[in-house]
Amino acid sequence: MSFEMIAILGRGIQRLEETSPVEDVSSWVLTEDLELCDRDSAHLPVRAPADDDSPYNMIGGGEMNLEAGLSLIRAEKPRVAVCAFGGRSDYLESINGPSESEVMSHLLIQAIPTKKCPLVNVWKRQRQLPVPSNTRQELLNIFDLALQYRLNRIAIVTIGVHIPRTQTYVTKHLSVHPQYRQLVPIVLESEEILLTENWRKYPPRVETMRKSKSFARNWEREAIGISKIVRAVDDDAKPKVMVPAGASR
Repeated sequence: MSFEMIAILGRGIQRLEETSPVEDVSSWVLTEDLELCDRDSAHLPVRAPADDDSPYNMIGGGEMNLEAGLSLIRAEKPRVAVCAFGGRSDYLESINGPSESEVMSHLLIQAIPTKKCPLVNVWKRQRQLPVPSNTRQELLNIFDLALQYRLNRIAIVTIGVHIPRTQTYVTKHLSVHPQYRQLVPIVLESEEILLTENWRKYPPRVETMRKSKSFARNWEREAIGISKIVRAVDDDAKPKVMVPAGASR
């Protein structure tokens, strides 16, 4: 089965330099495999070196998602592609930064020759919804766009630690919203896509991610989030990192 739409989920953007122009998409990069976050589990505005021993280090994966999405686009040749298809976080809105969709889409378009590039629908920074931007809403945005373009077969690409949450939301949305049941969304794991593409290049990188302390921390937190989704608890906020007194960052 070929895919008509490929949706690459977002995992955060950061600047490499604090002095780089905030409004320019070229100032921003996608999160690395391992990512040092702040005390509220949010992305740092400027990238800091990853530290797997830090209790604030989690799985990023924005770069890996894009690499896997590009691999799938080249193989499947979909009609439409979307990246991080949702509104800006409060932080990005407060500093007039770009949307994550603008940054990731810019990198995607640069990586694919024009004649082979699908229609890339970008969520512009000016477009905001009166609801928080999170995985739940991103999937609803993707499904609405698929209906708009009359596309059914959708590949949703995200990293492994994010797969259970994504699949749970897909199931919840199809259960709650009858209009989406004509869609055929399939959730695909970025790591496995890349391992299949190049089994020589990617195993060390994937193994480092999967065996990291950051993965274990993230997995525990994802489980909390999945429980909320299943119980229909209206709270997708990330739990704060609880660090024992006297522990170092």
